[in-house]
Amino acid sequence: MKAAMMKEIGRMVVEEVPKPRIGRGELLINVKACAICGSDVRTFWHGSAHVKPPRILGHEVVGTIAEVGTDVSDYHIGEAVTVAPAIGCGKCVYCRLGSTNMCANLETIGFEFDGGFAEFMAVPAKAVQQGHVNRIPSGLDFEEAALAEPLACCINGQSFLGMGLGQSVAIIGAGVIGLFHAELALLKGASRVFLIDIVPERLQHVAALGKEVTVIDGSATDPVKEVLSQTGGLGVDVSIVACPVGEAQNQALQMTSRRGRVSLFGGLPQGKSVGYLDSNLIHYKELGVFGAHASTALQNRLALQLIAEGEISTRRYITHIYTLSQIMDGMNAVREGKALKVVIKP
Repeated sequence: MKAAMMKEIGRMVVEEVPKPRIGRGELLINVKACAICGSDVRTFWHGSAHVKPPRILGHEVVGTIAEVGTDVSDYHIGEAVTVAPAIGCGKCVYCRLGSTNMCANLETIGFEFDGGFAEFMAVPAKAVQQGHVNRIPSGLDFEEAALAEPLACCINGQSFLGMGLGQSVAIIGAGVIGLFHAELALLKGASRVFLIDIVPERLQHVAALGKEVTVIDGSATDPVKEVLSQTGGLGVDVSIVACPVGEAQNQALQMTSRRGRVSLFGGLPQGKSVGYLDSNLIHYKELGVFGAHASTALQNRLALQLIAEGEISTRRYITHIYTLSQIMDGMNAVREGKALKVVIKP
């Protein structure tokens, strides 16, 4: 089969490799689409402690079942599925509580396991057993379904924030993650959503939402002063940092109201995560500050449902589609900020 193999940091080769052979309890997926995540780009150019080359990246993957391993009775050849990529051990306290993304022995497709930038991908037995293989609802195409995984991560990130009717929300970062957060906030009844970015071109995508979102160009105005000005000096109930920028985290603390909540959704580069937050803002304003990491199989199913029911349209976020042999064009488009969402079709 053809696969895009990361040979080492900064070098990827599209080549013929053996098709995966599945064992007991496993599935073989004929990959139909795999979207590029920002973590794929960071891993490729900067490495990851969870990726040991050679490795096939790609975790936002959908396809059809090509082979079914022994002892698998719930899935059948030809079914269209997506795979929730972050797989817990299934036995620890976090897995038993349903917080599988918090498992200390978490393993992820496209990181510890070969991923979806290939014609075929094996699904580990523990992923099948723990319900990580989700059927794609009828009428939903592969490209749209591939974005269920990042949407599920946003669902997870908002699960701590107590967002509800009439509340105000500020989102820093207008990439696809920021746009997903905006849509979810509006679905939950937020009365005011601010979307902030320092790249004016990114803010142009907000118009495609067709919903009431206040845009703030951080390259032309101080976003903290602007949010405070537009909220009567109170600030917003919830702030979400949807970009990997340390200063944005501190801005979020400043623009959030007393007893508000802040999500540090965008992780910072390794070695650059210390020294940004003014802890006195957290202390004296009694702010709740939350992290966010990956998602669960249940949240992935919910994301698929929201997309299938038309509550969130992922089609509008797909700006580029490339073949597997063009994957470096896609990786560069994401890295250079020329694409909102790139989908690779083997």
